[in-house]
Amino acid sequence: MYDAESVFNPSFDLVPTQQAGEPCRDLYMETFFTFEDADDWYPYPQDQWHRLARIFSDRIVTYPVFTNPHAQRYLTRRHGRIKTIIYEMEYDQVLPETTDGALTLIDMFLTSRIWNNSNFGLGLIKDLETICTELMRLPDIDTLIVTHDDQLRIDRNCARISEKLLDELRRTFDKTGRRLKERIRSAKHWHVRNVLLAKLAPAQFPALVQVTSTGEMVEYRMASSKPSAAMERQQRQASIRTVRKNARQIAKDAPQELFSLHAEIERVTLANMIELFEKKLEQQLTEAHWQRFFEDNIFILSMLFARPVQLLHTQFHAQVSGLDGSGAQIGDFLFRELGQPLAIVEIKKPTSPLMQSSAYRNNKVYGPHAELSGAVTQVLYQQTSLRSNWLLHQCSLQGSQPDAIKCIVISGTTPIEQEPRRCFDIFRHACKDVEVVTFDELLDKLKLLLKHLNHEGSRDEAISKES
Repeated sequence: MYDAESVFNPSFDLVPTQQAGEPCRDLYMETFFTFEDADDWYPYPQDQWHRLARIFSDRIVTYPVFTNPHAQRYLTRRHGRIKTIIYEMEYDQVLPETTDGALTLIDMFLTSRIWNNSNFGLGLIKDLETICTELMRLPDIDTLIVTHDDQLRIDRNCARISEKLLDELRRTFDKTGRRLKERIRSAKHWHVRNVLLAKLAPAQFPALVQVTSTGEMVEYRMASSKPSAAMERQQRQASIRTVRKNARQIAKDAPQELFSLHAEIERVTLANMIELFEKKLEQQLTEAHWQRFFEDNIFILSMLFARPVQLLHTQFHAQVSGLDGSGAQIGDFLFRELGQPLAIVEIKKPTSPLMQSSAYRNNKVYGPHAELSGAVTQVLYQQTSLRSNWLLHQCSLQGSQPDAIKCIVISGTTPIEQEPRRCFDIFRHACKDVEVVTFDELLDKLKLLLKHLNHEGSRDEAISKES
């Protein structure tokens, strides 16, 4: 005879057996009954105990049930139609010979972070019950197999899921639960402040006004103050999510407004890009930094071309290196223009000198600086290497030909003084195979584009008002 508490600590019994000639061990759990309105509990005969698990050398087959004798669902399946959960062990184990050995083996592999312990009928922990609930939406699935591989699949009546994935789901659920609890705690705090403290001590706790509400979650701010920067940012993000969610409907109901919004976003994005470009020109930045900047804002480099372009590679190898790493020819950017011609773009620095500091003849003739002539020679060498090694590149550059490969060097800023400026223009116009563009000229292209976009935007607004 047992009392109401002791029935929560059932006994277990291990029975050796076989399945299709394979030796295994059955673990049985003691079960109980009581008479109506009685406080005493009695064990069922041992042949009526619940078989909790069948242990093989390479797997543990479990039959999870509810184990609270006081509940109406006592000994019913814990996971509904998912009556069996099988744990595949990564390595074969020696079959246990004692009940304690079986319980130890189960505790070692069916860890508490995912599984209930034997006293609670095994099965997945409460936070993971959703997995079995959703699996029951798949027809004919009645078994879950927990594996060590990463293959997620259905095998006849079995769903195979890795233990790693189960643990990842558990961590995700835990994190979500913690965030939700924190939001509930915060909502309670502000609600009590607003309906209680604001009335008891209004001078110390000024009344708050509701800003947003999601279900029962309410956000407040001070009635007499402006929203905080974080709150304004959240509101902007919420507005963006709303527009994105309803974009299709907005396109049907208000196509002109959506078009105007898209144009305005383009203008603002371009203005921000120009502002960032100008700030960087005022700093002493490395070639590597400018390389990353143009990679993040590839639209700027597209302004170098009259036709649409596609970026093929950054830091491309025009010529492979030797075994010791020497001899490689690495270019900054490789583009393909509409019509398949290729283009090599070499990036230097805004501070790279363009012309010699002293005149060559008559105080009027200035020669190109070694950095500029070196950059021009470098990009021409890359062009030659690309053509010479075309057989190595043609697979990755299908559709292009080595006949026409454009070369562009972005370097320095335009000379201010008249004679060096004139000599610079003469030199770069004489470089028939290489186009030299300065950083400030590239910036001016962006500003000119923004000017045209702003003009178009003003005209569209005027037309919209007239209509």
